[in-house]
Amino acid sequence: MRKFDDDPIAELERLDAFLDGSEPGEIPIDVLRERGIEIPDEATLDDEAIHEKLWEVVRAMAEIGLFLEDTDHLSDRELYRFLVADALIQEECLPLNPASGGWHISPIGGCSEEDNEIYLRYYAEDSIRKDWGEDFGEPIPEKETRPFDRDRMLPAHGHEVDSEN
Repeated sequence: MRKFDDDPIAELERLDAFLDGSEPGEIPIDVLRERGIEIPDEATLDDEAIHEKLWEVVRAMAEIGLFLEDTDHLSDRELYRFLVADALIQEECLPLNPASGGWHISPIGGCSEEDNEIYLRYYAEDSIRKDWGEDFGEPIPEKETRPFDRDRMLPAHGHEVDSEN
């Protein structure tokens, strides 16, 4: 079990040691499983079960200092797949005290053309879209309404983790 620490200097030193490779991190999916969160293969879950499991995982992530953003373009199943097959298997330096810090995870975190297109289509404000077009001289995708409404309900750092979704 992880021990919480309220020493911000020790936390920064630990992060520096992780970033320079002298201290290992943790694999978030392993930490969640150690906390009793079952993370089954998505193929074994129907749509209702995937919705419930996704929110269980999202709340548990917030409890260990991992916070999601920019997810409204993905279905529950797509987001669950992203978490289990990508985000939660990356070695991280999880905060010892999630109340004092955390990591933000986005499925559009990269700098690929596809990530840029998703960001511009669903998330970018009009002024950013305009500037992007002027700066890069590329066509901007049409602005679309996000197909899902989840981000406003996601746990955020500094707020209580709601047990409902």
